[in-house]
Amino acid sequence: MNALTLSVVIPAYNEEQIIDECLRRLADQRAHITEVLVVDNNSTDGTSAIVAAHAVRWPAIRLIHEAEQGLVHARNRGLDAADGELIARIDADTLVPPDWARRVVEFFADDHEGYWAAACGRGQAYDLPYGDTVGALRQRWRTRRRSQVKQVPVLYGSNMILRQDTWAAIRDKVAMRRDVFEDVDTGLCVTEIGGRNAFLPTITVGVAPRRMETGMASFARYMSCLPRTLILHRRYGLALGAAVLYLPPIFVVHAARLVLLRTYDAKTRRFDPANLFRKTVDRVAP
Repeated sequence: MNALTLSVVIPAYNEEQIIDECLRRLADQRAHITEVLVVDNNSTDGTSAIVAAHAVRWPAIRLIHEAEQGLVHARNRGLDAADGELIARIDADTLVPPDWARRVVEFFADDHEGYWAAACGRGQAYDLPYGDTVGALRQRWRTRRRSQVKQVPVLYGSNMILRQDTWAAIRDKVAMRRDVFEDVDTGLCVTEIGGRNAFLPTITVGVAPRRMETGMASFARYMSCLPRTLILHRRYGLALGAAVLYLPPIFVVHAARLVLLRTYDAKTRRFDPANLFRKTVDRVAP
């Protein structure tokens, strides 16, 4: 049986600090990746130049542009242009492990009946001064249960895969709003057409902790997208549960880790309370 073709779509906005490493890791897995589409969403830094340099070394990398600002527009531009039977969507700061593409292709190739419409794995933050202890423990537990693929209602944007026909079926159903979680919305759209989302414990990727470093107000605005997305899909009970039971403890955790992250000096590798008064700029969502 011929292997399924895999396209990887990467929306990008001012990602010159990390996209080089992202592409290098994908290039190391070219045996299982048909093409990589980087969608530049009006970057003002060296993102495009870095991608173009990689494309010279590996022509399977394609740089395309989306003028309409917003992740959903860049995402759609890439997914629409992808030729693979499978379309993975990751972020520019996603660092895939060495066997990621092989595991993705093999999982769907083994699904002869097309039971799964889409799949995702989790992300584990890298470059944290205190380490991602919770993430490491989760990964260790899930590694012991490698064969236990489970069905989930939503997808994780930094590490998700759609069948080509799944994307065609939900293309006109996904929200084009910038105030909702586009990955949660995508996953719910899959379930609403009768598709199933698989969670794969074997394809954990590295993700940058940039969202963890945002201030409380910015983080609160970001997390408010979750209940809003659920309301959009008429999941009113889940939206209420998220607002009342899930978000409050998440805000407490964020406040605690924000103190740790902002007091840490990466140059000296020490914690200094005086660093709390350093001027910081939250990353602007594209």
